Amino acid sequence: MKLLHLANWNSTNIGNGALVFGTERVLREDIEADMQFTPEPWDEYVIENTPGPRAFDERFVDTVNAHDGLLVGGAVTFNGRAPLNEAGMRFNLPLSLWPQIKKPVIFYGNSYRFWPGQTYHNLEKLRETLQYIVETPTIFFGVRNDGTKQFLESLLDMQSDKIVEVPDPGMYVPAEDHDYPELSPSKKNVLISLNNEDEEGRFPDAQKKQRFVQAMANTMEQLATEFDIQFILCPHYFDDYKIMSELIDVLPPKIVHQSTISTGLLPVSQAPYFYGRYAKADLALSMRIHSLSPSIGLGIPVVPLVSQTRVSDFLKEIGLHDLAVDVFEESIEEDLYTKTRYALENRSTIATKVQQAATLSRERTKEVNQTIQTLLSPSSS
Repeated sequence: MKLLHLANWNSTNIGNGALVFGTERVLREDIEADMQFTPEPWDEYVIENTPGPRAFDERFVDTVNAHDGLLVGGAVTFNGRAPLNEAGMRFNLPLSLWPQIKKPVIFYGNSYRFWPGQTYHNLEKLRETLQYIVETPTIFFGVRNDGTKQFLESLLDMQSDKIVEVPDPGMYVPAEDHDYPELSPSKKNVLISLNNEDEEGRFPDAQKKQRFVQAMANTMEQLATEFDIQFILCPHYFDDYKIMSELIDVLPPKIVHQSTISTGLLPVSQAPYFYGRYAKADLALSMRIHSLSPSIGLGIPVVPLVSQTRVSDFLKEIGLHDLAVDVFEESIEEDLYTKTRYALENRSTIATKVQQAATLSRERTKEVNQTIQTLLSPSSS
C-alpha cells in the first residue's frame, strides 16, 4: 500500500515532525498492509502567504494517481490566507481537478489557526470545496480533535458527520533513546516550550504577555529555591526565540547562569531524536501544541500553558483541562506556580492521568484507522 504523503517535510518547525512520524507510525501499526509513504513537501506548494515553487495542478493529480492513495498530513490547513484562492485552504487544489483524482484521499488530523478579528479569505471557495469533500465517498475528511470540526461547521454554517475528529497524531511521535547532555541525571529536568507564533493574534494585549512572562520568571525563581532543578528552553521554531529572550531579560541572573539552558532547532527528519529528550524529562511546560501532545503520548507530566482556544478545546476533549494554566488569567502567577509545583511533587499521579488519556486517544485512533483501511482496501471489509 503506497500512499503519497503530503506534509511539511522540509520544515524546521519540529512540530511538523511530530505529525509526520506520528501519522505514519499509527497507520503502519493499524492498517493490515505493508504501508509505504512517498514524501511530498507541502511546504513547497505554499510558503508563508505566497505560492511556492510547486503547484496543485495536473502534475500533482497524476502523481496522486500513480499511488494507492493520497494522505494529506495533519498540518494547519485552514488559516484563511488570501492567496489560497482555489480551495480556501492550504490544500489549494482547484475544484475542477478534484474529480480527476481516481484514488482515495485521506485528510488526517488537519487543523485550523485563525484569530479573532481576522478575515477568512476565499470563504465561498472553502464552502464549495468542503461540500464536494463530504459528498465524495472516496475522501476521508479527518480533522484534529482541537475544535477544528466545530470551527469549520460554524464558519460555514454546515454540519456533517463526514467531518470526523481524529486524535492529534503528534501524540504518537516515536522517541529515540539518546544521551542528552542538557539533561542532568541529578536534577529535576523541566522542559519549557513557549510559543510566539502569530504574536499579534496570540498576544493582542502586550501587558498581558508581559505579565505572563514575568509570572514564568517568578515561578522559575521560586522553584529553584525548592528543588534541585534544571530548566531547558525548547524552541520549536524561530518565532519562539523572541519570547525566550523576553523571559531571559526578566529572570534573575542566578537562574539564567546556573539553572537555565536551551536546545536548538532541528528539521522534521530529526523529530524522533528531538522528542527523545521529552521522554526523559521530569516535566514539560508546554505552550506549543506539539510540545503538549507528544508529552501526553510519551506519558510524562505536563502543565499546558494555554494561549489559544484550539489548545483548551483539545485538552477538554481528552479530559486533561484541569492540568492547564490560562496564560491570560489575572491569577497566572499563582496558577502556574501551584500546578507546576504539584506536578513536580506528584509526578507519578500526573503521569498516570496523562497515560490514561493517551490510552483512550489511541483506542479512538484505532477506530478511525479501521475506517481508513476500509476506504483503502474495500475488499478487506
